[in-house]
Amino acid sequence: MKSPEMEGLDEGWIEAGFLKRRSNYSPVILFESTDPKRLQQLKRFVLADPSCNEYDSILVFDQWRGLMRLTEQDGQLVTSEYRRTQKQNSSALGRRITGGEDGGGQQLAHVKAVLKEVDEKLQKEKTLFIVQNLSENREWETGLQSALRSWATDSELITQGSTIFLQTADANALLDEFTRELVVIVTVDPATKEERRHIIANIARELELELSGQKLAELVLATAGLNLHQLESILLESFFSENRFDVAKVKNLKSELVRKSGTLEIREPHYTFHDIGGYDAVKQFISKYIINVLEDSERAARFSLPLPKGILFFGPPGTGKSLFANALASEIQLPFLRLVTENIYSKWFGESGQRMKGAIRMAEKMSPAIVFVDEIDRFGKRSSGFGDSAGEESKRVFSQFLEWLGEPDRQAIIVGTTNVPDQLDEAFLRTGRFDYKIPFLYPGAEARVEVMSVHLGLVEGGRHDGPPLAVGKEELLEFLRSEVVPVTRHFSCAELEELVLRAKRLAFDRRAEELAPKDFLEAAETFRIDKQQRKSTIRETMGQAKRFTDDQQFLESVQDEMSLDVADN
Repeated sequence: MKSPEMEGLDEGWIEAGFLKRRSNYSPVILFESTDPKRLQQLKRFVLADPSCNEYDSILVFDQWRGLMRLTEQDGQLVTSEYRRTQKQNSSALGRRITGGEDGGGQQLAHVKAVLKEVDEKLQKEKTLFIVQNLSENREWETGLQSALRSWATDSELITQGSTIFLQTADANALLDEFTRELVVIVTVDPATKEERRHIIANIARELELELSGQKLAELVLATAGLNLHQLESILLESFFSENRFDVAKVKNLKSELVRKSGTLEIREPHYTFHDIGGYDAVKQFISKYIINVLEDSERAARFSLPLPKGILFFGPPGTGKSLFANALASEIQLPFLRLVTENIYSKWFGESGQRMKGAIRMAEKMSPAIVFVDEIDRFGKRSSGFGDSAGEESKRVFSQFLEWLGEPDRQAIIVGTTNVPDQLDEAFLRTGRFDYKIPFLYPGAEARVEVMSVHLGLVEGGRHDGPPLAVGKEELLEFLRSEVVPVTRHFSCAELEELVLRAKRLAFDRRAEELAPKDFLEAAETFRIDKQQRKSTIRETMGQAKRFTDDQQFLESVQDEMSLDVADN
C-alpha cells in the first residue's frame, strides 16, 4: 500500500528502471535527480511494491551515514547501521578505513570498503543496493567505476537478480563514457503537471486554504520546472509570509531558485510592441507568423502547422533586438528565460557541458517559454582549438546546443540575437533550427520619429512617462520630422533613446520648466558618429539579410522601412 505522502506521485521513472533491470539491460540503474523527495519515493516504492519482496535485503549507502539496512516500521522509513564482523577486516588499515569498532562489528563508511562488502552480498543473495547523494567520484580512492563495470557484466550477480540503484545529479559528472555505456540512465522529471496539481491541492487542504480552480491552475503554471521538494518549500514560504498561496510571491521565490543555478534567469517580460517605436514591418511579420500561430495553436494543429521553435534576430548593436525578444514574450504571455551565456563555460573539465545540460533541462521543464540567448554566436560556431581541453569543452557545448535546436519535441522557443551572423556555423543556420531569421537595421526617417515618441511618452499604451512640453504634441512631432530626423540619420534606437535623455538633461540644467524643441537639436550636436562606418554597416547588414532571410516580401518591406537613408549613401 502506498504511503499517503506518496499518493499522486508519478512512479513511471522507478518502473522504467525496474523494467530495464528485468530486461537485463544492466543490473546497474542510475537515476538523475537531486530531489530528496524523489529519493524518499524510491525507498518507499521498493519497500511497498510486491515485486521487491523477493529481495533478501535492501541496503542504502550514504557517504556521511555509511552503509545501512532499509526497513519500514509503522509506515515510517527506518535505516539501521549495517555492521560486519571484525574478523573480516581485522587489520589496523581495515579499522581505519571502515571506522571505529563497536562490540562485535565495525561501521562501514568508506566507499571502497562498502563496495567490497556489498559485492559479496550482491553475488550470493538477491540484494537491492541504493547509493545516494553522490556528486563526484575520485576513482583512485573509491573504485566506484571499477565496481559498477564489474557488476554490470557479472553473470552471477545478474542471475541472482541483484540490483544496484544510484542517485546523482548528473551521470556525466560521476561516470566516464565507458562506464555510462554499461549502466542504465533514467532522467527523473522534476515534477509533472499532475503531480504539481496534486501537491498544491493537498498542501492547501492541510493548511485549510480555499483554492479556486483558476487559482490552482495559475499556481500549477507558475511552479513549472520546480522539483517536489522545491515546490513544497516555496508553497510553505508563501503561506508563512503571506498567509496564502500568492502567485506573485511564488514566482519571485521560483526566480530566486533558478538564479542560483547561474545559467538561467527568469525575467518578467515588461515590454510590449507599444514600447517599441518603428519596426512596423517586423511587428507585422512576427504577429502574423509567430504570435497568431501560438495564440491559435489548436487551429494551427488542425492545419498541421508547427509552432515556431527558433527565431534569430541579427543586426548592428543598439537596434532593439533584445527589446523585441522581451516584447514577444509579453505579447504571447509566455515566461521569459535568459540563458546566462557568460556563466556556461568553466575552467574545470566537463563542467561546461554539465552546466549546459542542466540549463537545457531546466528550460524545457519551464516551457513553453521564450528562452532568450543574447550573443548566440558564443555557442553558434565550432571550436578551432587543437584538441586541448578548452577546445573539447567548446565542442561539447556546441553539440549540446545544436542538438537542442534540432530537437523536434522541444517545447522552448529559442530567440537568439547576434551582431555577427556571418560567424555562426552553417549547421546553426540550416532550415529546421531557426524558423525565422529577422534582420534589424537602423531605423528610417519615420521610424526615428516613432522611437523618440515612445521615449517621450507620446505613444498610447507605452510604459514611458512623458516630460512637460513647451509645445503641443503635434507641433513637437512635426519639429522632430523636419528638424531632428535629418540630423539623426543612421542613429540606432539606443542612440535615439539617449538623445531624448540628453535633451531632458539640457532642459533640466538650464532650469527650464518644460522641454523645448531646441533641446533636441542641442542634444543631437553632442553626438559623435562615424557616418561612413554606419553606411558601411548598413550595406553589410543588407547583404546578410539577403543571404539569411528567405521571405522576399518581408525583406523588401524591412529595407523600405528601416533603410530609407541607404539611398543617401
